[in-house]
Amino acid sequence: MKLNNIELYKLLKEKDIKNFFHANTLTTSLTFIENKGLMSRGLVEKKGLFQTLQTSDELDKKYDVWNDVFIDIVDLHDRFSRQNYYGPILFKFSIEFLKDDIFDVYVTKNNPIYWKESDTEEDKYFKSVDELREDWDKYELQRKMFTIKNTSDPILFDYLEEIIIDDPLVQIEKESIVFSEKLKEELKKVIEKGIISKDYFNWRKCSSCYCKKNYLELPISELKRLFLKEI
Repeated sequence: MKLNNIELYKLLKEKDIKNFFHANTLTTSLTFIENKGLMSRGLVEKKGLFQTLQTSDELDKKYDVWNDVFIDIVDLHDRFSRQNYYGPILFKFSIEFLKDDIFDVYVTKNNPIYWKESDTEEDKYFKSVDELREDWDKYELQRKMFTIKNTSDPILFDYLEEIIIDDPLVQIEKESIVFSEKLKEELKKVIEKGIISKDYFNWRKCSSCYCKKNYLELPISELKRLFLKEI
């Protein structure tokens, strides 16, 4: 259910929330950078561009969120001291776009992967900013997913503040693959093409975080999916 963007902006300000975040794989993130905006999975597919497969793709289509862009109100890596599950590239945006009131913004009550066929729209989404304010503490932060509905163009890079990159400190010795070096190689290409300034990029430095341990426990195939460019 579409919320009033101006009222939503005021609520986020009350909560001292200044940014939105979107995490993704290297492959999908490069598509965003090259097209100068976040894109829904449906739009990437429609344009025949590259994106990494996700286990939720069929559910996204089933529950009519395939053409939506998902953003969080916290950096989940920083908040929970673990990696972002959707990928090592994190886009950070100002919330100021809400004041322009040009997008249809919805807020979920849970991640759509947990929705059921019997759920109503009221079960899935907050119906108003007033309801969101009243029930704010009843729903965990990661369940309150902000979605921009039915986007037909790349969006939000006018409000981009930073791109934060995980360095997993992981390598595959048999294949001589150092994941941080592969990330740097691919990002250097888009910087040298003049598509984006190097000033946007910031490498995350983790000291008391579980991300390295968690990355080391992932299968090699999953590490490649997250950190290497798919062709």
